[in-house]
Amino acid sequence: MKLHNHAKANQKTVYCISPYKTGTTYLSSCFSSNIAKHEPIHYTTYKSLDEDFDTYFTKRLNYLNLKLECSGSWSAYVEELVNHKIAKDLDYICVLRSPSSWVTSVINYWNKPNMLKFHFDIPLEHFWKQKVGVNLRDFEIGVHSKKNQEIIDKLVKFYFDFTEKTALLENITYIRLKDLKESLPLVESLIEENATTKDSWKRANLKKKFIYKNDLIDEKYKRLTKRLINSRNPKMAG
Repeated sequence: MKLHNHAKANQKTVYCISPYKTGTTYLSSCFSSNIAKHEPIHYTTYKSLDEDFDTYFTKRLNYLNLKLECSGSWSAYVEELVNHKIAKDLDYICVLRSPSSWVTSVINYWNKPNMLKFHFDIPLEHFWKQKVGVNLRDFEIGVHSKKNQEIIDKLVKFYFDFTEKTALLENITYIRLKDLKESLPLVESLIEENATTKDSWKRANLKKKFIYKNDLIDEKYKRLTKRLINSRNPKMAG
């Protein structure tokens, strides 16, 4: 796949940059696939961004020519986005989910039988292992172990670090996961397109074999996100 080099952006895409398992699949599916996509050119993106972020970001932006992109992979590149001459001026969306709920969803999703069958799982290899520093297949559901706790601790640390870094982006809109559907008009205004929710869907995992709950961490995250929201939109902070 050849992406032509253009120094300037032809399309000002809005990026939803929150990590995997924060409603990115649902959000992208609320709009026509002609203008919104979830994890496009997934493998190539990881490989090329790591080799030359500055050049490839602009090439990719122009090649995809989207109004909205929802890719959890961007959560690992916040600092690069902040320092990129084009990316720093774009609009961003961050969907907020409590750490307990997020960790629960991540562990359960990547330990589903169908996920374990993947010979080469792109997010597992390039995001969870390389960016977060965890191998989710090493997590043993139903076992209390030092290894399990290490994985949870690294997930929580990444989640907080990412969320704090989003404050560096000039144009970012925060949306709570529970309010995502009701916030679609806000997204519509950002991309100047109408949502088509009749075709929307999400990757729901109703059979949770593992539940993580940490009220102290959730409360800490709530304080952090309230401060972030208040800095952008005080009316949403309550």
